[in-house]
Amino acid sequence: MKIIKKIGIAIATLLLILLLAFNVYNFFCIQILGKDLATINGYGVLEVISGSMEPTIHIGDMILVDTKADDYKPDDIITFYDVEGVFVTHRIVSIYDGMMITKGDNNNTEDAPLSVDRIIGKCVMQLSGLGKLTAALKSPFTMVMVLLIGIMICFLVSTDKNGNPVLTEEEIEFQKFREEKRAKEALEKKRKVK
Repeated sequence: MKIIKKIGIAIATLLLILLLAFNVYNFFCIQILGKDLATINGYGVLEVISGSMEPTIHIGDMILVDTKADDYKPDDIITFYDVEGVFVTHRIVSIYDGMMITKGDNNNTEDAPLSVDRIIGKCVMQLSGLGKLTAALKSPFTMVMVLLIGIMICFLVSTDKNGNPVLTEEEIEFQKFREEKRAKEALEKKRKVK
């Protein structure tokens, strides 16, 4: 049971650290550096907020976009800037002479032709429903609450009913050894004083 608790604490701690690092990195890239998309090794993560690509990609899904890709062809799902400078994820219908035509799978008409220079990257992975979770976790209040709850859970699983730390057998033996050593030292001091 102690091993399961330790593994649980380690996993919870790792997840909290990764979540915090991810949010701090996103905040730094977007708010401080002024980037439109925070990327790690050329890969960025976006939440889908429109149903234009359904049933392929749903609202609330998370997509992984490869911003280093440069081999675009018809039928690729890409993320690009539309004429208003907003992120859009649609499928390439045709590409010719530096221009592309895209269309959302759920749309009736094609998008206006745009330059391929507006492409941000190619959609390489989709994680169903995960975008809703990450969007909720981007809120500073939610992030602080998750962190506090995580710390509280780690504290509760690592202490006994009296609030004392749960110790391994080795730690208990070492603690007994230290107490016996202190008791011997105190006894020797008393003998020297007499």
